[in-house]
Formats: sequence, C-alpha cells, structure tokens
Amino acid sequence: MIVSLNWLTDYVDVSTMPAEELGELLTGIGLCCDGIEQTDSDVLFDLDVTSNRPDCLGHIGIAREIAATAGLPLRLPDVTGLRTTRPPAGELTDVQVLDPDLCPRYTARVIRGVKVGASPGWLIERLEAVGLRSINNIVDATNYVLLDCAQPLHAFDLQLLTERRIVVRRARAGEEIVSIDGTRCALTAEMLVIADASRPVAVAGIMGGADSEIHEGTADVLIESAQFDPLTTRRTARALSLMSESSYRFERGVDPAGVDAASLWACRLILETAGGQLAEGVVDVWAEPYTPPRVTLRTDRCRALLGVDVDDATQAAILERLGLAPETTGGRVTCSIPSWRGDLRREADLIEEVARLHGYHQVPVRERVAHRVEGLTAVERVRAQAHRVLSAAGLDEAVTYSFVDDEEAGLFGFEERVRVDATVRRTNNVLRPTLLPSLLRAVKVNQDAGNDDVRLYEMAAVFPPAGAGKLPEEYTQLAMVSDGDVRDLRGVLEALAEAVAPDAALTVAPAAAPPLAEGAAGEVHLDDERVGLIGMIAPRVLDHYGLTRPVAAATIRFDALLARERPVAGYRPLPKFPAVDRDLSVVVDEDLAWARIAEAVRDAGDHRLENVRYVDTYRGRQVARGKKSVTLSLTCRLPDRTLRSEDVDELVGRVVEALADRLDASLRE
Repeated sequence: MIVSLNWLTDYVDVSTMPAEELGELLTGIGLCCDGIEQTDSDVLFDLDVTSNRPDCLGHIGIAREIAATAGLPLRLPDVTGLRTTRPPAGELTDVQVLDPDLCPRYTARVIRGVKVGASPGWLIERLEAVGLRSINNIVDATNYVLLDCAQPLHAFDLQLLTERRIVVRRARAGEEIVSIDGTRCALTAEMLVIADASRPVAVAGIMGGADSEIHEGTADVLIESAQFDPLTTRRTARALSLMSESSYRFERGVDPAGVDAASLWACRLILETAGGQLAEGVVDVWAEPYTPPRVTLRTDRCRALLGVDVDDATQAAILERLGLAPETTGGRVTCSIPSWRGDLRREADLIEEVARLHGYHQVPVRERVAHRVEGLTAVERVRAQAHRVLSAAGLDEAVTYSFVDDEEAGLFGFEERVRVDATVRRTNNVLRPTLLPSLLRAVKVNQDAGNDDVRLYEMAAVFPPAGAGKLPEEYTQLAMVSDGDVRDLRGVLEALAEAVAPDAALTVAPAAAPPLAEGAAGEVHLDDERVGLIGMIAPRVLDHYGLTRPVAAATIRFDALLARERPVAGYRPLPKFPAVDRDLSVVVDEDLAWARIAEAVRDAGDHRLENVRYVDTYRGRQVARGKKSVTLSLTCRLPDRTLRSEDVDELVGRVVEALADRLDASLRE
C-alpha cells in the first residue's frame, strides 16, 4: 500500500520526524516499509500490510498505529454538524437486505442537487500521489474515503435506480451485469449483488454497474457504505476475474461500526466539492449491532511468553494507547476490543500487541539457543518406514482433497454421509469415508494425460460415519491403486507387513465389498483382525470415473500396523551359500485358495526350505473342468554348505507328497 506523508499529517503530527525514522518505526510494528519515495511535494511510503490488519489499508489506520507507538495525539475527521434537509433519506429511497448473512450491514444516504465536475486540485493531487486517477468530484470523494478509512463506498445515480430502491440479494440464474470497467459478468446464485427493483446494478463489494454510475448529468446521488462477507467477496472476485481496491478490502474485512462514519465523511467531501443538499437521516440495515468482545491478558503470562520484564503498568498503558480500554485487576488486564481490530481474539493476540509497541528489539537474543533433540515417535517411525517400502515397490505418493461427492460415498457402500454445511460447499461436500475415491480420480487424470502405468498410494485421514448424532470414526488409512495385477498390491502389503510388523501374520480371505468386483475381492487380516480390503475395482465404479482399464486397489488401517510394530529390527547375516529354486505346477480344485497351498508346502518343508512363492495360475484345455494349475517356486538353501541336487529332490518329493495327501493335488503333466 502506498501511503502519503502529507495525508498522514492530517491525523498525526509527524512533520518533525525524518522519513527514514518513520519508515523504521512502521517496520518495527509490523508494517514493513519496502521503500520511500521523495517527490516534489510529498513523501510516499510503500508498506506491506498483512491480511489480518485490514484497518491499516487506510491512512487513518496507519496514523492510529503511529500515534499509539510514538505516544502522539490522533486527530480524526469531523463528521458532525452536517446541514441536512427534508424529506429524510428513508422517504427518498428504500433498502432491503435479503441475505443478511452475506451483508451484515448496509447504509444509504442521499444527496440531491449535486453538480458533477472536476475535483479540486488538492483532492486530485492526493489520489494521484497514491496511484489513483481522478474521475469526477463524486467518485473521487468515495475513493478518498476508501484510502482514508479503509471503507469502500459506492455512489449510484439515484434517478437510474428503478423505483429508487436498493435490494441486496443473491444473483439469479441467467442474470448479467456490465461493470463500470466494461467487463460483462455472468452471475451465479453464489454471488451477492446490489440490485434495484428490476436488475443488478453492482456486484456487491467489488464493482458497480455501468448503467447506474455517476455521469455529467447526475443530480441526485445515493451513497452506499456497507459490510460484505469476505469469503463470498473473494470467491466472486476470482470467479469473475474482477479485482478492485474495494474487493481487496472487503475480502479482508471492514470495520462494522465504522461504516456509517465513513458514509458521513464521504458526504462532507461531496458537499464541499459538488454542492447539493444532504437528506436528513440514513437508511441503516444492520443485522446485529457490534458488541465489543472482551479479552483478558495475564500480565505474568505476558512476561513469561515474551521473556521480557514488562511491568503491569506498561502493559496496560500500551493497550490503552491502542484504544482497547484496559481494566486492570490483580494481575489481569481485561480489554474491550474495538470494532476495527477484528484480529484480536485471544490472550496471545494482546501479548503480541504489547511486544509490538514495547519493541521487538527489547526481546533479548541469546548467543546460544538450547534445543532438545528427540528421536522419532512411533507414528513418525512407522510412517517413514511405510513410505520407504511403498516407494521401493514403485508406487508414487498422492496428496488429495478430503472431500468427495455425495454420489461417490454411496458407490463405496456408505449409506450415511458426514456432510459440511451446503452454504459453505455445495459440491464435494462429503468428508471422504475412504481414500479410494480420491485415488481413482487421480487415476482418471493420469489416464486422460496418457500415463498408462499408474501406481499410487496415499496415507491420510478418513471419516467413516459412526451413526446419527455421533462424530465420524476418524482414523488414518493407507490406500493403494494400480492398473496392474492385484497380486502386485498383495505383494506390497506383504512387504509392508514384513518391514513394519514382521511378527504379524498377513492373510487375505475372500469377501464381498461394495467397491470391489464380485469374485475378485478379499479382506486383509493382520493376525485375526480385519484391517482392510484388496481386490479389483468393480466395473460400475470404473464406469462412474470413466476409467477404461482394470484397476486393482487395497486399503489398510495404519493404526493396525502401528500397534504391531517391532521397533528393533532383527539381525540376519547375509547367506554364504547359493540358493536353489525349483518350480512346481500342481493341479488343484478351482476353489482352493493359495494360502492353503502355501501352508501345506511350509508344513512339509524343513530347514532347507527358505521361501515359497506364488508364480502363476493356468486354466485351459490341459486341465480338467473344475480344476486349475498353480505354479509355485520353492527357494532352498542351507546355511553351512551348498545344497546338492539329491537334497533338493528329496525335499521336493516330500512337498509333492504332502500336497497330494492334504489337498488332493497332483503334478501337472
């Protein structure tokens, strides 16, 4: 923000303070001065104003900060004693606010008989010094007040308002408005507009319309000064790509109690520069008058937090200079928060104010800073291990939003939903009960971009409903999707379990699950606890996302892994002697699960059997109906010598015999 020194001196006497010193003062209280420019008649300061200090987006707010810091008196504009005429404003116009949640306050004043023309030289000079061009004496007066009080205003030609009415409402489907800069805006129901009896005449908080703006023939003026919802203003400005000095301030919030004073200040300027008669009174629609909140500061807590011995009287004096009306009682200072300081909500905010004005340079900086180094927590350790395993398995981490569509939640078998307020989010307003919808969206994005090999995982919170009137059962879920084989994901799960919880037994049991295809779905168990799902995504779910290739998916509860973590890894020396692999293809019943085959092989093996691994399944003419051929690989090794062929043959014979006895399996010919 560009701030004029001449303008500031109207409100606080800094004429004897060098510009560099004033710049350092402003920087020291959090209004960083990025540069100082000396012109022929003024000194301009380029200040960074943080988003939580909208009161400092006007010269009065900056002057108030200087006065409080330097202990100087503050002079505010005199808006009293304006001569008014009848009939009153309430008979000349009417204001209806149909959406008070989006417009908590709206005021309208009427000035009749103005003469639109050029502004006086002093007003043009002030505006141009801070980067605004002069339009005419009416518009310049409203812009001056905006840069003075941080309160945007708008002037309407009263004669161009149908029925001389103002209606503050949401836009209707199909409505359009051409703004004063010539932009044609297509409005939606989420946008707030200022309308007359027949059509929108301004986009609330952003810009007025071209067909009601002040022009050379304007005689009667309606002055709008209002408070609009910051979030709605921000969304509308971005949706319409329509930014303005007004929207910049309304997005950050304006002083609700200062709305009327800014209107009176603009009226005084208009009467001085354009003449006319101010109608008596004001039309003021205020949903709820401002009640100052009270916040208490503990003086001992302030000293402890700052590490500086600021006595009670100094703390109270600083808060007094800021206009917080402190009341001190036994080491506690209770403040009434003024309407222009909406950023002060809790004790820590008041302590920060004490630090700002006492001076950050007063806070001691030690040569050495003690910092206790602690190891990773169990959660951090398991997360890091999981990320390493998943990355090594070729999966890429995804980070997605926590909201899904209502229809998506139903696709995944959740009849109840955890929704946010529809006025906040009209779409994607359901907290996701599982990570799979978000990951499938990511697969779709990759598919559309031509990426064929998609293997993603995400570890994040999910919010499955816990029943009516109850908070959702929030927990951390690990989910994976792949356009490859479901066996790959099972292998990843097994590798993850082996790395994090090697003492736990990970098994998969066939089970039906709504998002997974029938006959290609299973439950994941750690020991005897059901901890997740694995399988192929059902065709109807693929169709919903527009996916053209099969997708395998798996989920697992992170806390189940955490509970079974073995923090100290076991040591096993590298083998000295080579392994011998033997593949077997056995014919078994169609419904026989791989887990039973692997169990039979391990039971038949002895110390020579190091591992058994699934390879493939064959179904075809060489296998009888109702049967399948399962190929498995045996890894054999001895720790003290190289295995001989007869050792391996003997072990394989025992395995084949056990499979035949226990599972009625036979070697495939």
